[in-house]
Amino acid sequence: MRLSALAIAVAVFAAPATAQVVTDEAVGRAPPARAAQAALITSTDANGLIAALQRAGFTGEANTQGRQASVIGRIGTLPFQAFLGNCDPSGGGCTEIELYAGFTGAGRVPLELVNGWNNRTRFARASLDPDGSPSLQMDMSLKGGVSSESFKLHLQTWGAVLQTYAAFLTSAPDGTPRPAVPAQSPRR
Repeated sequence: MRLSALAIAVAVFAAPATAQVVTDEAVGRAPPARAAQAALITSTDANGLIAALQRAGFTGEANTQGRQASVIGRIGTLPFQAFLGNCDPSGGGCTEIELYAGFTGAGRVPLELVNGWNNRTRFARASLDPDGSPSLQMDMSLKGGVSSESFKLHLQTWGAVLQTYAAFLTSAPDGTPRPAVPAQSPRR
């Protein structure tokens, strides 16, 4: 008896559906514009990154050392460096951006505090440089394309995380201030 009920249920649900899909075209409306797809940013250079930083409310200036192009940016008083990677050798732009900020004067920051930060915070990762100084990094990929609004949002996210990390470094777990200041010129 159970087997026949199961067979009937399978037959009913497995029968081909004759439902009609209603789309915007079917009711006489134009489909939503897909202009954003046409204007995706798939690569950038130092000048394009500087313009994107300015749209996000930050400042930036090109910094070329040898063949490595980068941008020195500033969020209020906090300096950071943006390294361009996976660049087209013919000058077609770069598809990867590494945002980096190093801090000096924070003294020894225990690894447990850095690990705790990473466990509670998304989008960027904190670490200790080889000399024990705290740093913060965030990677961005333009591969496949991002809208200019998404690019701006990623940079603003970096700004918010960087400011939060700087505040985290300036107060010890017991709430007493710690003398952490961003490196005046980002180190690498």
